Amino acid sequence: MNNRADTEEMKIERIGTVFAEREPDGRYNGSPCKAVVRFGKPFQNEDASWYCPYSVTSPAGERLFYGAGVDSLQALRIAISNAAAEVKTLYADLNLRWANNEELGF
Repeated sequence: MNNRADTEEMKIERIGTVFAEREPDGRYNGSPCKAVVRFGKPFQNEDASWYCPYSVTSPAGERLFYGAGVDSLQALRIAISNAAAEVKTLYADLNLRWANNEELGF
């Protein structure tokens, strides 16, 4: 994981140690599929901000991003919120379900 802050935006190359994940079921081009949402361990950058990396992997590929906060808990909460918003918008065509429910539990 790249732990340096660019002046524009933090760059996440991998999420590091995965400590939580969820695998909602969906459909891609008419066939069953899964999306995998993983959360990495939050880390503090040299600018004293906290970052929690996450990834969303689907048949269309993998997206890496993060939540940022003043402490690790805020960074985690923002990462979960970001991932939930992404899954609802960027992956809406997959019609994802978790535990046989449209609400994915984020």
